[in-house]
Amino acid sequence: MYPSKRFDDRLARFIGIPVLAFMIPVVFFHANLDNGFMAFLPKWIMAIVHIGIYWEGVRFIYFQTRKRFPYVSQTSRRILWLLFLSISFIISASFLLHMIEDTLRIFPESNAGVFTFRKHAVSVTILVLCLPYYESSYYFAQLQEALLDAEQLKKEQVQSQLEMLKSQVNPHFLFNSLNTLVSLIPDEPDLAVDFVRKLSKVYRYILEIRDFHTVPLQKELLALKAYHFLLQIRFGESLNVKIDIPDRYLTDHILPLSLQMLIENAVKHNILSVHKPLWIEVFISNGRVIVRNNLQRKNQQTDSTGLGLQNIQNRYQLLGNQPVDVIVTTQSFSVSLPLLGQSAYVKPPMITKDIPQP
Repeated sequence: MYPSKRFDDRLARFIGIPVLAFMIPVVFFHANLDNGFMAFLPKWIMAIVHIGIYWEGVRFIYFQTRKRFPYVSQTSRRILWLLFLSISFIISASFLLHMIEDTLRIFPESNAGVFTFRKHAVSVTILVLCLPYYESSYYFAQLQEALLDAEQLKKEQVQSQLEMLKSQVNPHFLFNSLNTLVSLIPDEPDLAVDFVRKLSKVYRYILEIRDFHTVPLQKELLALKAYHFLLQIRFGESLNVKIDIPDRYLTDHILPLSLQMLIENAVKHNILSVHKPLWIEVFISNGRVIVRNNLQRKNQQTDSTGLGLQNIQNRYQLLGNQPVDVIVTTQSFSVSLPLLGQSAYVKPPMITKDIPQP
């Protein structure tokens, strides 16, 4: 199991272990091919055993240590544990292997002290080679993954904006908005002015957040209230929206247009009438924003791409593997959105998700 879906060291192990095993007897023990390859083969095989065990052991310790201390804030503890465990393993494995090696006398040497030093030098060399390799390889794999995720997040953001603009600029929306405005102008000119201002505020918000992955909940709610005003003028008593968000949550972040998109979906897919009004609640539960409506589906299917909710789920996934819960009962339809705190993604160039990094 690899720590990153884009990190694979199988080729490096397949090539690196035999190559290092071939070089170790030559560099450290003055072995050569003067007596033929068959005379050199036992030394090469024993070196492969040595290096293979050291490499695989250090590799296992590295991944387990990184799994235990994956975050930037844990770097010091991770490195200390990594060095302690790796050195302990190298000493133990070296002692056992050298006992076997001395018994078989695969590397006869007249100067035992120098020979022992060289054997320990081999152990240290493998440790010095393995740890920087995995640290640098893992770092670049994670960097590539973060950059690709950021690029995908920007695509999701653009798609979200296009979805909302399409739903609001389509002929039905403009026709309904203009019809509502025309009906207001003769009898309620002041309300008509407010209607135009709220409509302008909705579009301005869409333009303002085009470079942001998340926005403060307070800002999202201000735009949502303007959008609610437009719907309320249009549907009157057929639509009831209740927003109950405590002030302490207003600085937390949320996906832009997510609440507006969920309310727009509820209006699109449910019956609204004076006798069967649509009730929509926006509230906090267990640190999450809940958008819930009573379920009264339209008999006739409406035109829909089905991408709105999926888009929200994809963007939350990219922002930190946060689940978006959808709960459907016979009476209600609810969507639960995680709050992202005050240090979430803000603009595309910023990558602040606390992913495992060196």
